Amino acid sequence: MPSMRLSLAYSLSLLTCAAILQGVPLAAAETAPVLLRYHFAPGQTNAYNLQIEVQGESGREAITGIFVVSARAVGTNFIGLSWRGQLRPKPLGGMSPMMGYRPGSAMPLSSYAYGPQMDNRELILDEQGEIVRQAGDQALPIPLGQLMASLIQPVPTEATDGWETAKDLFVLDEPLLQGPGTAFLNPPGGYAYPSYYPARLPQGALAVRQKIKIKVAEVTPATVTLQKTLSLDSRMLTGSEPRVSAAGEGRIVWDRSAGMPKLVELDCKSVIVTENLSRRSGLSLRWQLLEGAERDKAIAPPAPTLGPETKFTAEELTKLEQQLNSSDQYGRQAAARQLSSGRLAAPSAALLSKMASLAGDTDDTVRRAALTVLANHGTKEQLPLLIKGLNEPDASTRATVAKGLGRLKDPRAIEPLANLLATGQSDPNYYRPARENAASEALIRMGGSAEPAVLALLKEKNLETRIQACNILKQIGTKKSLGPLKDTTLNPSKEVSEAAAEACRSIQARETN
Repeated sequence: MPSMRLSLAYSLSLLTCAAILQGVPLAAAETAPVLLRYHFAPGQTNAYNLQIEVQGESGREAITGIFVVSARAVGTNFIGLSWRGQLRPKPLGGMSPMMGYRPGSAMPLSSYAYGPQMDNRELILDEQGEIVRQAGDQALPIPLGQLMASLIQPVPTEATDGWETAKDLFVLDEPLLQGPGTAFLNPPGGYAYPSYYPARLPQGALAVRQKIKIKVAEVTPATVTLQKTLSLDSRMLTGSEPRVSAAGEGRIVWDRSAGMPKLVELDCKSVIVTENLSRRSGLSLRWQLLEGAERDKAIAPPAPTLGPETKFTAEELTKLEQQLNSSDQYGRQAAARQLSSGRLAAPSAALLSKMASLAGDTDDTVRRAALTVLANHGTKEQLPLLIKGLNEPDASTRATVAKGLGRLKDPRAIEPLANLLATGQSDPNYYRPARENAASEALIRMGGSAEPAVLALLKEKNLETRIQACNILKQIGTKKSLGPLKDTTLNPSKEVSEAAAEACRSIQARETN
């Protein structure tokens, strides 16, 4: 890890203990107290392979991934570890992966593999491994904790041959059953547990007591091995049993010369006993430091991003237009998607006419692609079709159309764009701040001619619409807007009042100059 200089200082000569290999019991031996400290040198980068496996009543599943970890100094007393990588399903011989969510079952491990690679994960910790800030971490199945944090083991302040800790933490309750975590951040795949499932109870966090015991099991000139055991029990009981309980054991191998954890292994069993289910699971987690060619391959810079695709040739355009006229539904959709991909340079009048005829097509894919082409390349001749496109159910298509209307700057689009703002965002998953709203940007491009329609928006009941109106007037408003905006500063909503006041200040400064 960024030069993970994990200097291990020893107060006395180090004695070799019995090996702590998997399944081999420790021999009765003593080790000298060891002082452990994290000293990560900023700038160094390393890579780890992570594997997680779950064996439950519904089957067996595993995920794996390579994570590149880089360090930077944070202030004078902390180190920041940034993480880049993605998990993916790992095939298991003779086993099909568990896909999707089923009532009474936890989220499958494969759900952690959904979505794009995350480059914004970060841990900030002190020299004892205590995490003071985390961003982008993910909660793992109970009791594995959180993804990044599972590699970092906090250490005591003094030299020791072993220590114990007990903490009150939280896990996510049924059905997710993840944690413990100090904060539950990104859910697997970047989406929350679906709220539309019939009769679903609200997701809750359950208080648990976690105990960890660490023993310095083996020391050699090259490594220090720690033996770890943990237990976890919820305070809430189901009958006489904890609602959630778990136990596990494993080992941590520190590389002395490199100053970083070389291996982290943990095998656990969890028991869930709720009003709705009783489930037992076996879980394993393994972090392995990559070295040599494997490490070099993992930390190699990503392939350069390709530039914009070359524009369509005349032959390609002819072929795509032929596909649009075919009776093959999938061929028409594929051709429409390609034409709206951004590779069009200057479409001919004939092609724009064809796109105009498809702007009312019953096939959603073809219709939306046609509107996208018209928004990017159309003329005022296609303005009525674009205005009609503001009523598309798909929020991204509405945004594209609004940008196209802003490009054309035709005053006929002002009222329809203002009406779009007045209706609000019907798709909550596509919500964007007002300053980034496509309809707002289009009205700003219209300039002063849009001022009367935007002023009317200040009378709307929707607070977000009023805020958007204030932000537009901040850019295009004249003295005519100052009176209505000053009245709006009296709005009991702090957000609306501040937006109106800011617009007034901008207009006054502009009018003065």
